[in-house]
Amino acid sequence: MTHSRHVHELTATELTAAMQQGQLALSDYLNAMHTFTQAVDPQVLAFAHYNQDIVKLQAEPLDALRASGMDLPPLYGVPIAVKDVIDTEVYPTEYGFAATLGRTPSQDAYLVHRLRAAGAIIWAKAHTTELAYLHPSVTRNPRVPGHTPGGSSSGSAAAVAAGLVPAAIGTQANASVIRPASFCGVYGYKPTRELICTTGVLRCTQSLDQIGVFARSCEDLALVAQTMIGAYPTAQGRTVFPMNLLGLCKQEPPLQPKLMFARTPFWDQMAPLAQEAFLELKDELSDCLTELELHASVANSVGWLKTVMEAEMSVNVEPLVGAAAGQLSPEIVGLMERGQKISASDYLHALARMHAAADAFDEYFEHFDAILTPAALGPAPVGLDSTGSPVMSTIWNFAGLPCVSLPLLQTEDGQPIGVQLVGKRNDDGRLLRTARWLVQRLGQ
Repeated sequence: MTHSRHVHELTATELTAAMQQGQLALSDYLNAMHTFTQAVDPQVLAFAHYNQDIVKLQAEPLDALRASGMDLPPLYGVPIAVKDVIDTEVYPTEYGFAATLGRTPSQDAYLVHRLRAAGAIIWAKAHTTELAYLHPSVTRNPRVPGHTPGGSSSGSAAAVAAGLVPAAIGTQANASVIRPASFCGVYGYKPTRELICTTGVLRCTQSLDQIGVFARSCEDLALVAQTMIGAYPTAQGRTVFPMNLLGLCKQEPPLQPKLMFARTPFWDQMAPLAQEAFLELKDELSDCLTELELHASVANSVGWLKTVMEAEMSVNVEPLVGAAAGQLSPEIVGLMERGQKISASDYLHALARMHAAADAFDEYFEHFDAILTPAALGPAPVGLDSTGSPVMSTIWNFAGLPCVSLPLLQTEDGQPIGVQLVGKRNDDGRLLRTARWLVQRLGQ
């Protein structure tokens, strides 16, 4: 216990502070978390791979570092679950795919290397939907049993929601971070496209794949994300440099943030109780929130993203799929059939619209700090046969904008409803600062 709380309730920033100040021994913490994992994960099924001996091996150099008296790294001892499409030396990486069971990478993905260098412990590999696409994983939603946890980063979101880890890593090509964060009632952050290097991550769609973080606070999102950001040249020809996202997140805004409320063209598809919750939130924030209607053409993002995703993914996963005859879900079979029929002209047109969409949104952020909009169509749908609609993320992900899902709303019976904030591309620090301000404003 720390301050009358069980250790599984600690955020990553609280945990690192307790470790740094000598209030909590790493071995005691890891043993308590192991006991908790053994008790809870058989019901949640968040983890594809977890092994206490592997955790202990990672802890040995951290214990030696503590004994040396040297400064401790920023994520010292923080257990992090990593989606099972991201390469790890210490655990298999199997893509949630029957044909790649037992696949063992020879080295860590770039982002995993950076996490471990910062003192993090790769606690487990989190379940993913098949090839990070639509066929659901076995993971359960710990907040709303019998309802989907979302996807494709289902295990990562559920692990944080269940208290199995304070933070987890996912990926997103459409809504695979923001939607499960909303459904499971945790904080989720999808950075600006290409902010975090994807080397060592299953390549589904090179134009859309992005790394994301699940955690229990805005500060944790910033801390974990900034650790993964390293200097590297992007495919678009720019160079990304490390940044102090946590410092920016914790700054007080110089002026009260201005928010734009966007219902999006998909508002009518939302659950009525979710619509009501957002309209009440809009009234509560009336002094800082202005509603503007997005141009109807943004609805075309759904078709354009689908074209880019299916064209690229059908090529990228073909070597895996080709060796898996008879082991494919109907979702992957359909993807391959549709993707192979997309013409070059349709693909290139959709790709051009993606870059234009990013430019078009820049003007909004000359007047507003962030766009406030639903993270999903409502609470997590009943059943485990679907991961839910991604449509409330599609516009923003297509444009490559940074987004967060904040667990600020819920139904009368406690089902989470995420509030999505969208920021200007390459201005992730301001988005996280605004998100933290909003959480404090609403007393969460």
